[in-house]
Amino acid sequence: MVRGKFPGMPRKGGLASLGLLVFVVLGLCLPPAARAGEGGAGSARRIVSLGPNITESVFALGLGDRLVGVSSFSTYPSQARSLPQLGGYLNPNLERLRVLKPDLVLVQYEPEKVARFCQKQGIRLVRVRMDSLSTIYEGLTVLGRALGVPERAGRLCATIQEELTGVAASVSAYPRQRVFVCLGRAPDTLSGLFTAGGSSFLTEVMKIAGGDNIFADVSQPYPEVSKESLVKRAPEVILELRPGEQIDKDRARRIKADWQALRGLPAVDAGRVHLLTQDYLLIPGPRVGAVARLLAQTLHSELSPHDR
Repeated sequence: MVRGKFPGMPRKGGLASLGLLVFVVLGLCLPPAARAGEGGAGSARRIVSLGPNITESVFALGLGDRLVGVSSFSTYPSQARSLPQLGGYLNPNLERLRVLKPDLVLVQYEPEKVARFCQKQGIRLVRVRMDSLSTIYEGLTVLGRALGVPERAGRLCATIQEELTGVAASVSAYPRQRVFVCLGRAPDTLSGLFTAGGSSFLTEVMKIAGGDNIFADVSQPYPEVSKESLVKRAPEVILELRPGEQIDKDRARRIKADWQALRGLPAVDAGRVHLLTQDYLLIPGPRVGAVARLLAQTLHSELSPHDR
């Protein structure tokens, strides 16, 4: 059984990863008109970024010194942590935005409150859509044009493409793995399982890393699935993603032990249940190459030290 609705994931200590997943899901659910980007001259000197992937992109383009405010969950690079935070998609802090007096606001989606505020205040608003590999490149191109550094954006896109090509080449000689990606579940149980569907950027990156998402045929980006459907699809590897969570060895052991309830599943019987906590796992941005490399290393222990 697969459910398309995404009501939220009950998880102890998982607010950061839940917030990031909501951030990604909302982008996939918006109509195309809300995803359009706007070009323009790169004269802005006081920039606010309302998306962690946009924050990373601005820094990757070498213009982090122009940022005066960022969204919640913008923690990379380290300089972003010291900038004023303005909430997220659902709760933008417009009063703080007013105080910062930006001349450019960058958004991953188009929050109505922010759009109305910027129109009223005469602040330029640029929208991007970055929720798949192709739209990551498109978004970086839009940002490069809006910030006046289109050449840098082109080089950054080329670098990401080279990274992904390198990962694909490094795993090409190894058997592909059937993978279940767990993005959320009820605490201490295997109920309320959420995963990545076919329209998730994680499915694209997984394919590059030598894995086949067992729910790639599900059209929803982040569906809820049943234990019965999981057992039927018999994954060889289970990846439980909890980006940004601080998990000690004892808790990691308990989290993995929950999966023993599904003994008989190839991944469980082979001891191939992996817990990944890297903060960039759910951020479709400049570090997508790092996501692919981490997944490849996790799926293929045969990789040489050079490839790892």
